[in-house]
Amino acid sequence: MNITFERVTEPAQIETVARIAEPIWHATYDPINGVDSTNYMIEQFQSVPAIHRQLESEGYVYYLMLASGKAAGFIGLVPHKEGKMFLSKLYVADEFHGMGLPHAAFDFIVKLCRAEKLDKIYLTVNKRNHHAIEVYKHFGFYEIDAVVTDIGCGFVMDDYILQKDV
Repeated sequence: MNITFERVTEPAQIETVARIAEPIWHATYDPINGVDSTNYMIEQFQSVPAIHRQLESEGYVYYLMLASGKAAGFIGLVPHKEGKMFLSKLYVADEFHGMGLPHAAFDFIVKLCRAEKLDKIYLTVNKRNHHAIEVYKHFGFYEIDAVVTDIGCGFVMDDYILQKDV
């Protein structure tokens, strides 16, 4: 299978990212936070307007992951945040699990870091998202801190901050 990465710049690509994100976020976060909180998070972070805002004013760069030309997932990055690469999002659609997309994504991100002369990647992950934590640790991430963030409407994110040396 050929896995490629396509930088998201067009409205149709943004819509694809939002379409891929919604079921993944519900499958991941409904059991952790409940449906209402997940809907709120999607609206704040993965809706079409939220992605536009991130791209236009928050320094984000999105890439669609294509598996043999089909949109299979996406990554969202903020280069040079705190002198590192911030990995905000890495999601793979269910039908593409087990095909090596996370491995390909981390290889791609490491190449971007090297091109940008960044020696670390960091991310936040919900403390109760045990599967994601194990995946990140498998790829060399380690815990450096924890943070609780109030994002509004009574919703609080309780996360670990993980980092990987490049």
